[in-house]
Amino acid sequence: MVGGVCIAVGLFGVWSLFGAYRIVRKITALPRAPNTPQQPLLLRIDSAEMLPRLRPKPVVAPYQDVILSEFIYTPPTKSSPAELVAARREEDRWREIAKRNIMTLPFRQASYWMWKGFMLMKNIIWKDDFIHVQVIGRNGTFKFDRNAAWALDDGRALDRLVKHRLEDV
Repeated sequence: MVGGVCIAVGLFGVWSLFGAYRIVRKITALPRAPNTPQQPLLLRIDSAEMLPRLRPKPVVAPYQDVILSEFIYTPPTKSSPAELVAARREEDRWREIAKRNIMTLPFRQASYWMWKGFMLMKNIIWKDDFIHVQVIGRNGTFKFDRNAAWALDDGRALDRLVKHRLEDV
C-alpha cells in the first residue's frame, strides 16, 4: 500500500515536471533585413527552461507557419453599475474587517496562499489557460499561458498575424 502511494506520488511529480516542457516564454517578431522585401516576417518562439541550465533552442519560423489553437484576445465582460457598486462595498467591508482584526492576519494570509497553491495545482492538472501553439514543420506543440502573458494590444496583434485552428486550418 505504501509502495503504491510512493509510486503514484513519484509519477505525479514526473508528470507535473514534464508539464513545464515547451511552455512559451516569449514570442517576438524579428525585423526584416532592409534589402530583402520578399522575405516573410519571422517569429521567434522562446520556450522556458524545464530544468535549470537546460535552455531550449529558440524556434524561428515564418508567421504563416505558426498556428494557434484559440484566439489570445478575449473581449472583457461588461458589468452593470450596480454590480460594480456591490463589489466595491464588499471590498471596503473586507478592508474594514482586516483593519479591526489584526489577530486573524496570519490565518487570512495562510488562506490566501493555500488558495493560490490550489489554483496552481488546478492549472498543473487541467491546463485550462493554455493556448497550444503549433509550428508547421516541427514535431509537438508549444503551450502559451493566456493569463500569465503580456501581449501587444491585448494579443490582437498576434491574433491578426497568425493562423488559428478554429477557422483557417
